[in-house]
Amino acid sequence: MKKVTLYLLITTIFFASCAKDEIVPPVTEEQCIAQTSNPAGRSYSNDSVIVFNCTSKHCGIIPLSTKNYWVYEDSIFSDGVLQKVQLDTLRYSTTYKSLSDGLVWWQASMDIGLPETLYANDSTLFSISDRVFMPDVKDAKKEYGLFAGDSLRYLANFEDAAAQGRSLKISGNFKTPAGSFNDYLYFEKNARNYRKDQVYFEPGIGVLKYIQEKAPMGTRFLKLQQISTLVSYHIE
Repeated sequence: MKKVTLYLLITTIFFASCAKDEIVPPVTEEQCIAQTSNPAGRSYSNDSVIVFNCTSKHCGIIPLSTKNYWVYEDSIFSDGVLQKVQLDTLRYSTTYKSLSDGLVWWQASMDIGLPETLYANDSTLFSISDRVFMPDVKDAKKEYGLFAGDSLRYLANFEDAAAQGRSLKISGNFKTPAGSFNDYLYFEKNARNYRKDQVYFEPGIGVLKYIQEKAPMGTRFLKLQQISTLVSYHIE
């Protein structure tokens, strides 16, 4: 009887020890920081926009984090003639902070129709870039975003070339190798006889497809230069 009791006691201790080892503490998900500021029209001196190591993630019309990435199939053309097809990865791994307002600006690793360096709140994408003929000053402006109503037209530009902007809300299905997306946005920027960009955008995800056309030097006719299609993405 004593042997049986000792055996049961040892067995109980053994299983209790195993159960204790198997307890895994719950993983606490990092909360994203909501962005609400509207920096449109603000100006910054160059020395007030500094390199900043951002370790947090920002949620908004496009989710931004150094851990996020988007993979695109890029078809590269030379004035309408297909040159190559390749896979490229979009990351926002370089960040800056504008000291006067504390905003974090994210720099893209590739051209996908959005501002090269941007800030995103819950409804709008903003760009920051050097002022034309005044490289010591950076200007922030609204680029693309959600809007009231069914469509929107506005003045835009490609650097120093004036362009006409257009935004549409599209209720429908847009399919890419990354999946099917509903109720997406269409952004268009068109400088007649110079350049035309088309961006298909899913709020909360990013660019689904980007098409760039540009007139070769010395001509006035647009030729296809790039088509980028979302293949996969990772958002934390």
